[in-house]
Amino acid sequence: MDTTGNAKNVVVTTVRYYKMINIKLIGKKGSNACKEIRKGCNIRNYTGKTRIMPDILVNYGLNKDRLATFFKLYPSAKKIPVLNRYVGYSKFKVVQRASSQDVTAPKTKLSLNMKDKKTDWIEKRINSIGGKGICLARRKGKIPGKYYQQFIKNRIYELRVHAFKWLPQDKWSVQKRYGSNDEIAWNYSNGGHFSTVHNPKSYDIFREAWKVSDKILTMLGMSFGAIDFIVNNKYELYFIEINSAPGFTELSKQIYIDAFNSLKNFSRKQVLKFAR
Repeated sequence: MDTTGNAKNVVVTTVRYYKMINIKLIGKKGSNACKEIRKGCNIRNYTGKTRIMPDILVNYGLNKDRLATFFKLYPSAKKIPVLNRYVGYSKFKVVQRASSQDVTAPKTKLSLNMKDKKTDWIEKRINSIGGKGICLARRKGKIPGKYYQQFIKNRIYELRVHAFKWLPQDKWSVQKRYGSNDEIAWNYSNGGHFSTVHNPKSYDIFREAWKVSDKILTMLGMSFGAIDFIVNNKYELYFIEINSAPGFTELSKQIYIDAFNSLKNFSRKQVLKFAR
């Protein structure tokens, strides 16, 4: 201020402070991934024993029935917004629903017809973890708890997109999974392994995988998940499933820790856009 009392060269800066959002975790008992999230993000499980209610719950893999059981045990949690409230759809229904919305996926059936060749199909469990129970079709009729899916024989690798609605798509990590051509499923028990894709935004196939992953999350009302694809030798992308609680590997653990830690930088209002 000069000698006449007039303001001169005065800069006014407005700083807004946001209270750190209060996040609690819910998930399957004994889950190693949940343990790592709690440890890496300093986020505790919701136990109902709190004076201050959390702003949001992060659901790491509790399906509809288990979530209903959780709410019976902790009725105080019913009014708390949840990230990934709606998970646990059967893999068969998810693929069918995606196909109906113009997402390319292998043909999927509950039973085969007389013209179908068993060598062109694999059996998969409707609810499975880690690729267990996948094998070449052994029959054509309905199998309790299983479905048939077209076997993409000319695959060159599988893709996994780790997608989080609160992060920009170009921050979603992409991994390739490889395995032996002699194996139907490329899970770890069969020798499959992941490798990280660097600079995925430079390639059409990975940008397409981001786009489809976002569509799948929106379709299911989910905020995060690991979306799996098969890529054939023509570089065609086939959606195969989504995992609401993927197990951690050395490559994926930090991805989820960083993503959930990033939630702390959002205001409550911003985070609620992704909750149900």
